[in-house]
Amino acid sequence: MLAAVVKRPGELVIEQVEKPVPGPRQFLIKTLAASICNATDNHILEGIFDGYHDRYPQILGHEVCGRVVEVGSEVTEVKPGDRIAMYTPYGAFAEYVPVDADGYGYAIVPENVPDEVASICEMFDGAFRSTIACAEVKKGEKILIIGAGPMGLTAAAAAVACGATVAVTDLYQNRLDKALEMGASFAYNRSEMSSEEILQALMRDLGPVDTACMCIALDRSRENDAFYLPVEALKENGRMTGLCVEVKLKDHNHWMNPFHLTRKNIKFRHNLERPGTVADFQRGYDMVGEGKIPMEKLITHRIDLDGLPWALDLCHNHPDQCIKVVVYPKRSEERKGEPV
Repeated sequence: MLAAVVKRPGELVIEQVEKPVPGPRQFLIKTLAASICNATDNHILEGIFDGYHDRYPQILGHEVCGRVVEVGSEVTEVKPGDRIAMYTPYGAFAEYVPVDADGYGYAIVPENVPDEVASICEMFDGAFRSTIACAEVKKGEKILIIGAGPMGLTAAAAAVACGATVAVTDLYQNRLDKALEMGASFAYNRSEMSSEEILQALMRDLGPVDTACMCIALDRSRENDAFYLPVEALKENGRMTGLCVEVKLKDHNHWMNPFHLTRKNIKFRHNLERPGTVADFQRGYDMVGEGKIPMEKLITHRIDLDGLPWALDLCHNHPDQCIKVVVYPKRSEERKGEPV
């Protein structure tokens, strides 16, 4: 089968690899659409991801929607023809992907959700299951999202769908505009305003917030003070969570004075009130199917496997020009006559 393989840090090739054979408690999906994780896929390619994706060689990508084509002898949960979406540790930029029936979890894709939208909905794993859902965000609460990349935008839209009023900060205006389009009430440009200026505007517009979500992998602010704003914006006994609590990079650049957490008695952890569940993951997909979360608005580009080097660079170095890139597991010549 065709796959995009990172042979070693910095070396990405499109080549034929052996098609997976599912074990007794595995099943196989044919990839319908996948999508680039703007941060992690680039970190893997660069060789700076510290954790479960630091092995080489590996098939790149982990956001995927596919149709079940083969099931192991002990699998009863799914059947051939079912359409599922999930996070995969086995690589998404390939024609076929094996799935562990007892693994990290997957969602059944509602019939009215297109394949490419289902693939980017994998972000519900971190941006809903591990942030908004586990914080048990309720109607009327005030939420601050730090970072309006794809994950931050997904978290913002999920919080809005739960009835919260949402404010977002980011360095890029295109992403702040998208946050407002996704339902956020307030957006502040960190490249034009200092933390203090944003804090003043936030207190004027919204007041102290109930929960702050750190949806960044690296702090790109000039002052390197991305943690300062959410801690100051939180109310007493507020909650703080986010992707930075879990994503592991070899050169993390976050810093924070813990005094600011303790003086407000802020709860700061990855899973807040409870761990996120597979049911939360499915709930996110169902909300998309019900029209409550407009994930389709995040897609800005579509490519085939030959376009990966260009698209990875676009996501990493030109965030002002893109948000989410969908990947189809074909070569350019195979897609002649098809829209990209």
